[in-house]
Amino acid sequence: MVSTAYNAINTRKLRYTGDAMAAFKANKLDDIRHKCKNCNIDNDDGDERATNSKSSNDAHGDRIWFVKEHKQRPPLKVDDEAISRHTGGHYPLTSDLSSWVLETMHGYQPDNQVMTFIEPFSAKFHVMVDKERICSSGLHDLDLVEFTYQVALEVGSEILLAADATEDPVELQQEFHSSRAGADDHFSSWGRLLTGLECDPPIIAMFPVYLMMCQAFTFERDPAQADYVYSALTGIDWAKGKNIYSDRIAAFEKLARSSVSNLDDIESGQDRSFWRIAHAYLAAMNGCENLRPLKTPRNAAINHQVNHELVLAMRALDTIGSAYMCSDGAAWLDDAGMDSLIGSAIPNDVMDLHTDIRTGETRNTIRLLYPEGLSISQAMKAMSTVLSGQLCEIFRGHQRARFYNREDGRIAATSPPYSFCRARHRRIFEIMEMYINKYADDFWDWTWEIFRMAKEQVTEAGLKEPLICALLRSVKQEDLPTSPTTKFYDIYYDMIEDGSEQLNKKQPLGVSDDLVQVTRDIYSLWHTKLLADNKDPGWGHRFDVESDRLFGEAGSILAQKRNADNMYKFAIAYGRLSMALPYIAYHTIDAIIMAFGIL
Repeated sequence: MVSTAYNAINTRKLRYTGDAMAAFKANKLDDIRHKCKNCNIDNDDGDERATNSKSSNDAHGDRIWFVKEHKQRPPLKVDDEAISRHTGGHYPLTSDLSSWVLETMHGYQPDNQVMTFIEPFSAKFHVMVDKERICSSGLHDLDLVEFTYQVALEVGSEILLAADATEDPVELQQEFHSSRAGADDHFSSWGRLLTGLECDPPIIAMFPVYLMMCQAFTFERDPAQADYVYSALTGIDWAKGKNIYSDRIAAFEKLARSSVSNLDDIESGQDRSFWRIAHAYLAAMNGCENLRPLKTPRNAAINHQVNHELVLAMRALDTIGSAYMCSDGAAWLDDAGMDSLIGSAIPNDVMDLHTDIRTGETRNTIRLLYPEGLSISQAMKAMSTVLSGQLCEIFRGHQRARFYNREDGRIAATSPPYSFCRARHRRIFEIMEMYINKYADDFWDWTWEIFRMAKEQVTEAGLKEPLICALLRSVKQEDLPTSPTTKFYDIYYDMIEDGSEQLNKKQPLGVSDDLVQVTRDIYSLWHTKLLADNKDPGWGHRFDVESDRLFGEAGSILAQKRNADNMYKFAIAYGRLSMALPYIAYHTIDAIIMAFGIL
């Protein structure tokens, strides 16, 4: 079992405007040398320190996961077997660990309370990874992967306990949580399209949809039904046992395994350990969250003692992004890869801040980076940098795909559309209506000002600034050095400011003829109708329902012809729409929450 499912990126499929190509050439990745303490750490012995940290630091010796029952297989030699590519790390499909991540993780020592709290879940996760070591293909550095996940588990648990110390807890509304709510029928058509099965409950199809959106980033060739089905199965543990879905999930799992014969690694010849390990980590973190009732503060900010670099490293790994960043399971954990992982978390956290406070979710970057007491001007400035930093990160992801044969940037680019199509109980527009009603004309004034300030930071200096550095700068309220602006996003800005010309084209945003009307209807709903002054009360709920209907209709249309390129084109268009006005408005909602509190 040594083959990979990797296909080299067909760059002829990646079409960019002349301005975009000029921006790529003017801002080469090789020229990125950002000068801050995180970007100037020596990484010569990084991976060795990470994997051999027990011998190099006795303070880490009390961790359960340092004692391994089985040694991982030595790295597969490229000249021994046919390997599609190599990340440059000790193992073909695991890169070296970013120096700033190593530096902050290596020095972390949780207290006894944290260690006791996580012990059963850390141990269970360790046993799972140990089993993967037994059947390892030699493609992945499982020791390094476990090191990063175990530290992330410790940091996440420290934050849980810090939040529990609040004296002003929020009254939890668990009905908002994605695993407990319905209203997911808009995924049904997509589940049938991608897996060829009836995904029941439809929420299971969230994971194949996310995978498809990632594949659309580089027009991945020959998407396999087995991968979509496998991604659906990996989400089962996430939803299992939480609600009335249990019997239906069990039935779907049986159907999936009987319908697709090559889900097993040995039979398929594919090493899918990266999916299993990522979801096992989420199961461990979920166990910590549900070990006992825990309080969380009513305010956005969580008072904790974890340094910001460690918070960002944890949040990067605290996603399913690492399982979806590359088609062959390659884990890019270097500087650029970690920025991609952070970039996959940020849109989720921006969109979910209100809901996360209501449901007691603690691992939200906005809650963990910014202190209490910000003025609305300070909060707006911070959120404008969050937005500009994300845009610059997506630029770099496109650049790596186009010129460096690396598709890991897809998880950052895909996060906004994934947030918009996820289970609608998140009540995207219903929540927006609450804040618009409360803050009236100020809401849109603040939104356009955040947009303006973000545009001012999407410059040559911004494109060279790693996302971690942009986020740390936003906390300090610092400005970028003056530099020329980039035209890479001009067509995106135009769509937000007045997209009528783009949407009136024969194939708006590049979609196929049969999806033209759906695309125009989404734009009309999310832009023209959103800005209209004559909306009747309750418009937010109606917008949510209509958004779901349109997304579901797109899936039904695509299922009729099953053309992968047309599916990808719609996913890209939907992604662009998902980063437009409603997405920017959520940066305003977050600024309001940071300054004035949650509604």
